[in-house]
Amino acid sequence: MNSYHNHCNWSDGSNDMRDMYRAAKEAGFREFGLSDHYVKTPFGDNEITSYSMDKSRLAEYVEACLACKKEFDSDDFTVRLGVEVDFFPENAEAVAKELLQYPFDYLIGSIHFSNEFPIDHTAACWEALPPGGVDEIWHDYWKKIRLAAESGLYSFIGHLDLPKKFCFYPNYDYTDEAIAALKAIKAAGIAMEINTAGWAKPCKSAYPSRNIVKMAHEMGIPMLISSDAHDTRHVARFFPEAEECLREAGYSVFTCAFEKMRRK
Repeated sequence: MNSYHNHCNWSDGSNDMRDMYRAAKEAGFREFGLSDHYVKTPFGDNEITSYSMDKSRLAEYVEACLACKKEFDSDDFTVRLGVEVDFFPENAEAVAKELLQYPFDYLIGSIHFSNEFPIDHTAACWEALPPGGVDEIWHDYWKKIRLAAESGLYSFIGHLDLPKKFCFYPNYDYTDEAIAALKAIKAAGIAMEINTAGWAKPCKSAYPSRNIVKMAHEMGIPMLISSDAHDTRHVARFFPEAEECLREAGYSVFTCAFEKMRRK
């Protein structure tokens, strides 16, 4: 059992880094990675980006993770070092270049914004959209997922179909857009995740939905299971449900080889 998409109180998690790694080891994980948020927007930071770690402390974050690796690594448990990167086409290359100066095992590419609209901030943000606004956000989201995959900057793509979080669904069939995004992920030779956190959100559905998981399997895209834990109590939350979902889609192996996730 492995999980690479998780957070501690270096960004928006509740618990100390050491407590998260200890909880994962006690839960029986073979590999566990923290991937705290690193957000550099092209439009300037504000209170909506407060979920990011303090970017001036990136080197300290890496040092703290490496100290945990020295403390917790054993024959049956490995600490992995990652970061979740908000993808913006305008600055993605520069941000990745900065991050790759550090010994990260992997980078997660995620979309949390459509321009300046915060996709997973609050339901109120969605309620305030003008007519047609929901569809515009979904269109832009799928486009940015495709661009993130095509960039080749990331080890895997995070929480696909995140805009459904607050149950604001588009008034059109986005299948073709999802397929285009999946084809880009496949062409890039990277993985994607089934993110179990969605089962605890208003949408009550993992990210991505079962139909997308099935399409990913048909394309031969490697799949990871991530709890996206922000609390020690959630490091293995909904893992049995995720395994069942992946089996239903046809997967027999639930994680890609770690070496394939490592960025060159």
